[in-house]
Amino acid sequence: MPEVGLKDFREGLSDEEWRRFFAAFRDPEIARLNGHRPLRLPFWLFRRIVEAELRRGDRVAFGILDERGEWIGAVELYEIDGRKATLGIILSAKDRWGKGYGPAAVARALDYAFGELGLERVELRTFRWNARARRAFEKAGFRLVGFLPAPGGEEDALMAISRADWEARAHKMGA
Repeated sequence: MPEVGLKDFREGLSDEEWRRFFAAFRDPEIARLNGHRPLRLPFWLFRRIVEAELRRGDRVAFGILDERGEWIGAVELYEIDGRKATLGIILSAKDRWGKGYGPAAVARALDYAFGELGLERVELRTFRWNARARRAFEKAGFRLVGFLPAPGGEEDALMAISRADWEARAHKMGA
C-alpha cells in the first residue's frame, strides 16, 4: 500500500489545493460516483460553503497527499457525535485509482477517528454497483452491513468498522 499523508483543512490549504478540491466536484465522473451532478457553483462560493461546514464542529476534513506531498484527494469524517461518524472520500487524481491510495487514506482517517477522536464506529455509504469502492473499503477493514435505498432509485451499500475490528486489524498488521 502506498504511503499517504493527511493535511488537516484546519491548518489551511493553498490556493492550488483548494482549486484541486473544487475541480473534483466539477468532474462528471467523480460527481456520478458520489451521487451528484457536477458542481456549478463559483469557486469563491464553494470555498465559503466548505469553510462554514467545517466550522460547525461535527466534521473534520483532510487533504490526501501522495508520497511527494501532491494533493490527490480528500477524506472526511462527518456527522461526528462522540461515538460514531460517517466517512467520505474523493480520490480526485484518477491516475491513482486502483493503486491502493484510497485504502491507504481511509486507513489513516480511521487511525484519527479511533485514536484521536476515540470513536466506537465509523460508517459509510457507497453505491451497491460500485464494486471498486466496496473492495477498497474492505481492504481498509470495513464490512458490509446491508443495503439501503438511495435517491434516484439507486441502492447504497452500508459499510462499517468498529473500534474492536480496527484494533484487531492494527494488532494483526503490527505483528
